[in-house]
Amino acid sequence: MSPYRGWPFLSDPGHPLLSALWAVVIHGFVCLVAVGPIVWRSDRRVAFALLAFIGGSAIDLDHFIAAGSLDLHTIETLGGRPDTHSLVFVLALSGLTLLVTRRWLAAWAMFAVNVAHLLFDAAGGGVHILYPLRHPDGLPWLASPIGTLALLGISTAIAGRSSRAGRDASREPRRHDALPVG
Repeated sequence: MSPYRGWPFLSDPGHPLLSALWAVVIHGFVCLVAVGPIVWRSDRRVAFALLAFIGGSAIDLDHFIAAGSLDLHTIETLGGRPDTHSLVFVLALSGLTLLVTRRWLAAWAMFAVNVAHLLFDAAGGGVHILYPLRHPDGLPWLASPIGTLALLGISTAIAGRSSRAGRDASREPRRHDALPVG
């Protein structure tokens, strides 16, 4: 949440509350776009949309830990993002999600939401996205919209495949349907 060099209009240490609120909104929106097709095709659209929106900012809790404070001004002036803003951390979260839920779709959603967040933040610099490597220290700003659109495309393909698999499974007779009534 430190001042974005690539997106200078997004963060202002002079207005830490507004900057924090804006970060939650923009991360929530970007992350919802990344998994939108999966959310749209689910039976629990509102709950999953809210989860994706809130999950878009959850990785920023590391700022409070790194700052050792709940003070928003302190968070805004960290000077860089913690090393948990990295692909290594996102892969670990996604792996843990798969381990706990045993659902590839949940693991993909965790990965896509957090990568969308990282792409947005990395456009401003101060993100060691390839931690433990110290370089690059950010990405070109076009990586954020292009990467988010790529995540959207993959989510669209996954959602389409999941809905086809669901339709195919619903056409197969169930064991109790095959039993004679009587």
